[in-house]
Amino acid sequence: MANIYPFKGWRYNSDQIEKLSSVFVPPYDVITPEEQEMYYSKSPYNNVRVNLNNKSDGEQYVDASNYLNKWKSNGVMEQEKKDSIYIISQSFKYKGQKIQRVGCVCALELTELGKIVLPHERTIEKYIDDRYNLMGTTLANTGQIFMCYKDESLGLEKIYNSLEENPVIDVVMDDVHYQVWQISDIGLINRFQNIMTGKNVVIKDGHHRYKTALRFSQNHPEIPGTDKVMVTLVNSKDPGMIVLPTHRLLSGINLEIDTIVSLLEKDFKVKKITGAEKVVASMENDDIEKGTFGVYHKESNTGLLLYFNHWDELNIMFSGMSKVSRELETNILHTYVLKKVFNIDTSNQKDLKYVSYIRGNKSTLELLNNEKDYDVACFVKPPKLEEIFAISEAGEIMPQKSTYFFPKVYSGLVTRCFNE
Repeated sequence: MANIYPFKGWRYNSDQIEKLSSVFVPPYDVITPEEQEMYYSKSPYNNVRVNLNNKSDGEQYVDASNYLNKWKSNGVMEQEKKDSIYIISQSFKYKGQKIQRVGCVCALELTELGKIVLPHERTIEKYIDDRYNLMGTTLANTGQIFMCYKDESLGLEKIYNSLEENPVIDVVMDDVHYQVWQISDIGLINRFQNIMTGKNVVIKDGHHRYKTALRFSQNHPEIPGTDKVMVTLVNSKDPGMIVLPTHRLLSGINLEIDTIVSLLEKDFKVKKITGAEKVVASMENDDIEKGTFGVYHKESNTGLLLYFNHWDELNIMFSGMSKVSRELETNILHTYVLKKVFNIDTSNQKDLKYVSYIRGNKSTLELLNNEKDYDVACFVKPPKLEEIFAISEAGEIMPQKSTYFFPKVYSGLVTRCFNE
């Protein structure tokens, strides 16, 4: 079972911060260099200085620690007087409708991946090293690990509905309304602990952070508090749990459109249309059938709708995998489109330099129009939550960047420090 605990979190002192919206930041791994610079300029207390410090050659980790320690000592950040969990509400618009998602920030007991805590994506060692170095200097969980669990009874949501209207954080960040309640009531804490009894959790965002925390705990058992890690838990049955697609942009492609079509026709029924707008509109149709992909060839302004027709071959191509993994659309896209047609092997780190990604709550066409350095765009439908859980529970993982959970849980809302 997933063992969760309260902790004495550190939060920004609203008496010293004029606008709390000036200090919170998205997870470090979705911040671009341009955004990093922008966050630096928003406030001298912006959390980017801790989670994605702009110094280099190892100095960034020491500088991050210095900022965190200074903010703690001068009252910019204050620690809770009581052990607490935090209920977080994120409200936003999606496809014209107002959506709300409820989660709980708490400390989770660290265990080896695969039994209680289940991964769903591959990790890259250099990113673990980066987070490990940051943890080593700050001695803190500075960002959230976003996880899901299954609860048909909506227990956390019922706790949320019983709360008074006095959140400790009430702020709008990038069109998402954040509200956070600090819960130190032992009865409510026990209630949520009981909800989690017997449940597994699946990592949605933060695989590298979890592996970092586990490794750090194993290497430093003498430091109190390293046996747990700060997480945000969200019920997969919450109506606000939304998975958005992550589309692929390919560069270094020198194939003519007729050659591309000829290669694709070996495994797909191919329909040609003109322009990116039409292929994107077709892919965003909710009734689109499984195994449908979109491709846009920028040079010829040609869109392609692909309908996969070699389902029986998947048993051979992905032998040893579960049915849900074999039929996962990112696996089909990577194998039958990126590798067979464009000679890009996503399991080869060197080939990944030819692949970039577009994703987010903006329209796909708007995201695409902001990109210039690509030759081919590949559009894919997002996996369903049921597929993600099934793959994780089978002990399997998805290709990297198979999912994009929206909204992200921002860093700086709560910080959990060791030894305290």
